[in-house]
Amino acid sequence: MKRLSAVFLVFGLIIAAGASPARAAPQILGVIAYNEPVPLSCATGQCWAELVTICLQKERANPVAGTDYRFHGKGAAKLLLTDAEGGLRTLDAADVLRVRVARGFTAVRVELTERKLRELGAVAAAITVDKGMSLVPVEIAGDPNPISERELAYVTDFLRPEADRWLDSNDPRAQTTRVVNRMINITPRVGQMNAADRGTLLSRAEETLDRPLGDEAREKAGVTYRGCRYMVENLGRFYSMRRCLETKHDSLMLDVNSEYWRATTPGS
Repeated sequence: MKRLSAVFLVFGLIIAAGASPARAAPQILGVIAYNEPVPLSCATGQCWAELVTICLQKERANPVAGTDYRFHGKGAAKLLLTDAEGGLRTLDAADVLRVRVARGFTAVRVELTERKLRELGAVAAAITVDKGMSLVPVEIAGDPNPISERELAYVTDFLRPEADRWLDSNDPRAQTTRVVNRMINITPRVGQMNAADRGTLLSRAEETLDRPLGDEAREKAGVTYRGCRYMVENLGRFYSMRRCLETKHDSLMLDVNSEYWRATTPGS
């Protein structure tokens, strides 16, 4: 019995030695306001939409793709459900949707399964997000540096309102990012778009915005759109429009985020 216990002890130590320590919580993110509903696309059993985000905490690590987040703020994120008869009802998105990092701190994906959509008695869903909403990483047991209440309050009361200057302003980069995000949400997550759908992608995306683009933003969006079409259709540099637009979106948001970090750095 003593020998067997010793074996189990050694085995347990081996497992413990190989276990990875919990990662410290990554950055709190700010999500842009979506006054016009963003439809969730459904395919292969999953429904989703991408939301534009900004990193609010330069000092914390970037989140990796797939990291779970939760909504936080004084506003609300609402899930709009449409039933087969066209009836509409609204739920708190935080109670229904899973929020996960799409590629980094520049975008998250809100998700629910098609099965869950049917259980809710709906055939379609869309999301709206109020101004001032943040996304906080879901707490993990054993976190060596969890986000404190004091830290969260500072981000909510100071850093998040400051981010609205960059997310909701008339800055051409922020406006361009919005329409690129809309194009991403129109394109299929799996598979290719046909030529006709690619040809109308930008105009359809602009129609979903809650305010018209400025001249510079419209030009920037057009350059991005035409560049991606050319790289997909003529050069084969990207497998799909979505992959190209994701790359362009993330580059635009990195520029916006750099300006935001400079504006919120003490002494800058």
